[in-house]
Amino acid sequence: MELSLIREKPAIISFIFFGAFLSGLVLVGICSSFSLMLTEREVGVAKITKIMLATLPYSWKFAISPFVKNLILKHRDSKRNIIKILAYTSQFVLFSGFASLGIFEKEGNVAFAIIMILLVVIAISIHDILRDHMKLTLFDSKEFGYVTAIENAGFRLGMFTAGACMIYIANSTGWTASFIITASSVLFATIATFFIHDNLSHKSIQIEQSVKSLNQYLNLCVIFFKKYGVFTLLFVIIAFKITDSCINVLKPMFMHHLGVSRSAFANIAHLYGLIAMIMGGAFAGFLTYRIGLSFCVRITFFAQMIASLFYMYFAVYKVDILTLGILINVATFVFGFSGVVFRTMVSRESHRDVNMYTILLSIGSLVRIGSYSFAGFIVDHFSWGTIFFICLISNIPGFFLYSKLRREN
Repeated sequence: MELSLIREKPAIISFIFFGAFLSGLVLVGICSSFSLMLTEREVGVAKITKIMLATLPYSWKFAISPFVKNLILKHRDSKRNIIKILAYTSQFVLFSGFASLGIFEKEGNVAFAIIMILLVVIAISIHDILRDHMKLTLFDSKEFGYVTAIENAGFRLGMFTAGACMIYIANSTGWTASFIITASSVLFATIATFFIHDNLSHKSIQIEQSVKSLNQYLNLCVIFFKKYGVFTLLFVIIAFKITDSCINVLKPMFMHHLGVSRSAFANIAHLYGLIAMIMGGAFAGFLTYRIGLSFCVRITFFAQMIASLFYMYFAVYKVDILTLGILINVATFVFGFSGVVFRTMVSRESHRDVNMYTILLSIGSLVRIGSYSFAGFIVDHFSWGTIFFICLISNIPGFFLYSKLRREN
């Protein structure tokens, strides 16, 4: 089935793979490699995490999605392929913005960096919506599992490229060249877009319905949350995301603080980290099937507390590089597990409604982005150990509130 799917729709499959690749590239390229570059330039942690707030539009994809979808439907009978036009535009902005981030290696205006990150995030958000639209309209439901596997592979490869590979290139040529070379991988998505047939990309648009007004969209959201127990759900999502978000956004800065070299960081956090995260996700998929989601949610909160304890230990005691690498990747395994359990939980709680699914994921993204500035403030005004202790206790409400969430729904 997999081979026949590739033969039937090779351009669409390629677009989905490289679209997911670009998402991973932007996420890690900005939140990890760019922040590491600024850390080496001796920019303060609080200032770096404030710059990361420019990634905020990524958490508002649910607000962008109706406009993109309506634009596609509006031009469905046009001779011009609006999907291709939007994809090409997004790819151009993404390449230009991401490549320009390397100029801040030695100096540069922070306001300009924020503008560039903002444009890149808006571009990748639109590109993601196009990818989701094509996946949902051009494949049968029985093919979604395979297509999702392709997306996951592309996303993880993009993360690895923007993490370890960028650092390897930076070691040889500097950060400026590293950002330009890495940004050039956008070309793969551009080639895939070129080969998408016009009739194929519009094949199933006729079955979709547009959102007629903002009021209609908001009413649907209000009805969903009123009958759902929104505050309980919100606190569970916060408990899921605080530990993962704070530790991962602080990881490059924390390891630099510990005196870990650039190459060692790339190997520990990105090379072995990629393997640990994929294994954690696969194990989560296996356990949710075998023992059920509820038990896996509780395992997640308990495991994230253990991961927080590891980082608290690192903040107080000096450990050798081997021990550091092993324990950090045990924590990375936990976060890979957590990510899959979180998305499985959101799928269940959204009752398969794609709008609600996007909104709940966006809430998770909003928590992740909001934690950047919060984490930087705590580190600058208190200590590394304090933020990791907050990560530890943030899991406790989720551990107990998830049972209440299940009873309410």
